Amino acid sequence: MGPWGAPARVRRLTAAALVLSGAACVPSSPATPMPIDLLRELPRAAVAPAARPNLVSVQVIDRDGAQHQALVMHPTSRVIWQIQMTEPAELRADIARLPGGDAGAELSVRIGMSDERIYEDHFRERLPHPAGEALAWRPLVLDLSLYSGWKWSLFYQPSRRTWSLVLNVQGGDAAVALAGPVIAAR
Repeated sequence: MGPWGAPARVRRLTAAALVLSGAACVPSSPATPMPIDLLRELPRAAVAPAARPNLVSVQVIDRDGAQHQALVMHPTSRVIWQIQMTEPAELRADIARLPGGDAGAELSVRIGMSDERIYEDHFRERLPHPAGEALAWRPLVLDLSLYSGWKWSLFYQPSRRTWSLVLNVQGGDAAVALAGPVIAAR
């Protein structure tokens, strides 16, 4: 018996259990600081098809008389960002179909989340051809709280996982612009 009334072996096991339980509360990899500017993170994202990198670019677009940086994607392309969100989060951007291309061709945009096991769509929309040269910008806000922040669960802690945010553009020969895409706290 030790001086505290418990054998030394029990004290060592208790100390080891406390250290391990404390380590379990620490995220397994460093979280991406919020807000996450997806334009700034684009060089670290996976862009497909890799053989045609010109399908995805950052361009300066005129929006309501002001110049804004936007992610411009041509069909068929995909961008996958690896992110970790410690706070309840949402994706915010403004989206528009750029003029040009076949006016009758459908152009669709999909945004989803994956954890390497499953993929879930959260936005799927066909964008109509703009009337004239004026862009029809519209706000896009996606709730990502299922994949972010702390949860009342021993087993499901999305803030400790790295998620794949997947953006796809498919269809005609026009392009899609996302101005100011950012993941921010809700």
